[in-house]
Amino acid sequence: MIRFGVLGTARVVSYGVLAPVREMQGVEVIGIASRTLQKAKEFAETRGIREAFGSYDALLESADIDAVYVALPTALHYEWARRAMEAGKHVLCEKPLAANAQLAQDLAMCARQRNRVLVEGMHMRYSGQLRRQRELVASGEFGRLLRVESCFRSPYARMAEGDFRRSFELGGGAGLDLGCYAVACLRQVAGEEPEIISAHCKSASPQVDRWMRAECRFLSGAEGVAECGFRGFYTPRAGVVATCEGGSIKWDGQGLVYNKNGKMVQEPIAPTPTFRLQLEAFVKRIRGEESEVHSLEDSIQTARALDAMYNKAGLALRGTRLKA
Repeated sequence: MIRFGVLGTARVVSYGVLAPVREMQGVEVIGIASRTLQKAKEFAETRGIREAFGSYDALLESADIDAVYVALPTALHYEWARRAMEAGKHVLCEKPLAANAQLAQDLAMCARQRNRVLVEGMHMRYSGQLRRQRELVASGEFGRLLRVESCFRSPYARMAEGDFRRSFELGGGAGLDLGCYAVACLRQVAGEEPEIISAHCKSASPQVDRWMRAECRFLSGAEGVAECGFRGFYTPRAGVVATCEGGSIKWDGQGLVYNKNGKMVQEPIAPTPTFRLQLEAFVKRIRGEESEVHSLEDSIQTARALDAMYNKAGLALRGTRLKA
């Protein structure tokens, strides 16, 4: 039995870990930690979690917990993922792995030194649409890849006044919230690393982007776009369009739509339980079994591209101090 503890009571905990665990064997969530014991107890009681902890340290000190899910504001990912590994726990850290690439690299090194499993919770990587799209591009069936557009916009996302996504100090901004999906999907479909050429943003407050769009190129000669946003006057969108010499492949509500040699074809793809697949892959890696979990180097490459986007947009990297 692999026993999980959770740091934080964010909404993602319910659908990112608790729901998938109910469909799995040999796994259970036995502890939840918050900054106050009262909040942890309320969360635990309403969701059937055995033990509540009034601090993150208290949960990490528990010998009953084997693995930790970090569901905290982005700026806290590095500190608590590291502390969890130093306490001997395996870690599934909600995306992004850290606020910038250097911190992500440091966490990867810590995982190797401590011989712990560390995985970034990038559930979109397990999307059936994304995997099939990459398969089609890689097959060469549509000819040489010319352009990839990866866009994740959610202008109506619920966001309270004190939401960490609106704070630079807490690692806020659309880039690290939805942009990590856009970049990860862009990289996966292209099958190579992007060079960020330019980036533009609109800000909700100083240094906090609410929308960003980056142009990039690949060594193969293909072009790319990564766009993200959680506030603004634009339509919601989530998906990737790959344009090749022989046609295009894009996401739609039921799967993929191809335009091949002027003929439109729809390929239905069943909805993918991405969070469950992600958790299963993480657990298999802990058990030493063959796993589809993506590598830490993959997470670091996504972080590097995000750093480059912030630099090109003229914004400070998250996880750094602003100049006076």
